[in-house]
Amino acid sequence: MRSIAVQYDKYTSSYEDKAMKLRIFTALALTLALITPAPASNNYIVGGDRPVTVYLPDTLAKPAPLLILLHSASTSGAHEENYMKLGPVAKKNGLIYIAPDGTKNPEGKRFWNASKSCCNKYKQEVDDVAYINSLIDEINIKTPVDPKRIYLVGHSNGAFRSYTYACKTNKVAAIVAIAGAMDTNPDCSPSTPVSLLDIHGTADKTIKFNGGVMNQNSYTSASSTISKFAEVNQCSNSTSSQKDFEPTIKGPETTVINYSCNSHTHLQFWKIAKGSHSPRLPSDFAEQVISFLLNSR
Repeated sequence: MRSIAVQYDKYTSSYEDKAMKLRIFTALALTLALITPAPASNNYIVGGDRPVTVYLPDTLAKPAPLLILLHSASTSGAHEENYMKLGPVAKKNGLIYIAPDGTKNPEGKRFWNASKSCCNKYKQEVDDVAYINSLIDEINIKTPVDPKRIYLVGHSNGAFRSYTYACKTNKVAAIVAIAGAMDTNPDCSPSTPVSLLDIHGTADKTIKFNGGVMNQNSYTSASSTISKFAEVNQCSNSTSSQKDFEPTIKGPETTVINYSCNSHTHLQFWKIAKGSHSPRLPSDFAEQVISFLLNSR
């Protein structure tokens, strides 16, 4: 702070009144306290025996929004980050960012205990709601988190986990879900609206676009998933347009359905014609989805 005062002394040298200098210095200090640079060296680890690195943004608001990336089954947070490349864009846009790992099953494959259908194959007793809550709480102690700006991005099993976490906790402002679904007839009635961008390919052979069965339990179709969140967010009319999203599929293959909602939320469905379970993502994917999240409320 001494160096800051020296820098600004040239602007205040004409004032004989020391009180005037003090007021200027105090105002500057308060501004810096609210928005401060967060160098990479300030990244830290939380999570105990399931550790995860907390990546801080270039500019840190107090409190700051938090983005959580939830990976697909049998992969990892690092693998999913390599696929989506959210980290650099989160850093640039002021988001605290984590990409935690699920629990390993007896085959050594990671999973999230998200629902009856996906993807706790061995019925292990894992409370991932409590785990994610603990990560948020631990981060909040070190770096204040804005409780109204907690965002989830999930792929497949991670999308299932995103849905059920939002339904059970009322902590989530917005979700971006790729190739995910929910158990049929899900218990999902959060007291606060949840913005959703649902992205699903019609040729998905893993989480089928029209719904299916896994672990002897059925899961929703893409349209049923959207309908549930349209109900939660009190959405009705919709408009549609086309966009070129998947680089390996010729032309504007993706239908964008945008819903009109009564709450201050957004509900969109991106239907990728002939899209696979892990579609090729455009180079600006991270910018597109983080823009959706930050504008969701």
